[in-house]
Amino acid sequence: MKALLSSALCLAVLASAADESPVRIAKWKGDAKGAVSLYYDDGLDSGFNNAVPELIRRGLPGTFYICCNWFGGDPANPKLARWSVAKEHPDTIFLGDHTWAHGGVTNAAQFAEEISLNGAMLRRIAGLPEDALLSFALPGAVRWDVKPDEQAKVLAEHHEVLRHDFGGNIGGPKDGQNPTFRMKTAALAAEAFDRAERNGGWESLIFHGVGGDWITFDLEEHGRMLDDLEARAKAGRLWVGSAIDVHKYATERDAAKLQVLKASENGYDVLLPGLDPAKEGNLPLLYDCPLTIVCDAPAGWTKARVRCERNASSVSPDSLEVPVKDGRIVFDMPRPWVGFTVRKAGE
Repeated sequence: MKALLSSALCLAVLASAADESPVRIAKWKGDAKGAVSLYYDDGLDSGFNNAVPELIRRGLPGTFYICCNWFGGDPANPKLARWSVAKEHPDTIFLGDHTWAHGGVTNAAQFAEEISLNGAMLRRIAGLPEDALLSFALPGAVRWDVKPDEQAKVLAEHHEVLRHDFGGNIGGPKDGQNPTFRMKTAALAAEAFDRAERNGGWESLIFHGVGGDWITFDLEEHGRMLDDLEARAKAGRLWVGSAIDVHKYATERDAAKLQVLKASENGYDVLLPGLDPAKEGNLPLLYDCPLTIVCDAPAGWTKARVRCERNASSVSPDSLEVPVKDGRIVFDMPRPWVGFTVRKAGE
């Protein structure tokens, strides 16, 4: 166990010896080695019929990028209405914005209209608040005359974020072809999973057709890929998160500014001031993915009681009772917590 620090030691000492700090924010949820996201573009029949049930069965999140105008922009259209499965399974099926019509744009105003219409419809279908953050995917093989700074401004104004890069260098050297189009087997997908575990990064894989439609990924290979990913997730080696949740987690983690106010054999007092939405320039509560906290357990502890120390809301969440495993106290800190105390359970 790492040496516990006296309560008299100040933050400056802790910051100067970050590797020795007994409290840390896990790089990825659950203290996994790496993160993986699965993307499914275009809202295809094969994605709904083949990928959705398998993701739900395994409890693995997937993000489906949909162009609502492909289905007439009519929520009563069965091929659009069926995506209310995201409301029924909010922890596994996520909807992403792929523009209203997938027809490209010639200016920022047109881009804003495309994602305004599409984003509003997707939030309605998924049962999300009007200002819920959505992941946005650029449509491929179309004209896109929006400068990066204009694009970023429009996305921010409409509560959307550009999705994380996908594909890496899977299947061979880059040759101008989207590398994901060459990812045709579970073995090639496993290269990305291995890389995430090895490098501690975030890997994203993109699919279109799954056993059908276009840019098809073989159905049996898709099942093998999910089996592999499920096993790694259950073993705690990888966190499989939706595009938006992994983005939220990484953003919150990097903004948190963890401060250990007290660290002793009696427990910890900790603040994360960068998460306080009441302070100007901090993250809004739209960033609501719980952060995983890891604490060294003082000698003799078998359980810990975690309580909210400072809360941005008027109602404090219930305290958490957390078991000690392998000398560590690991828990997910919900928003809008901006600080917590850790004490031995029963004291």
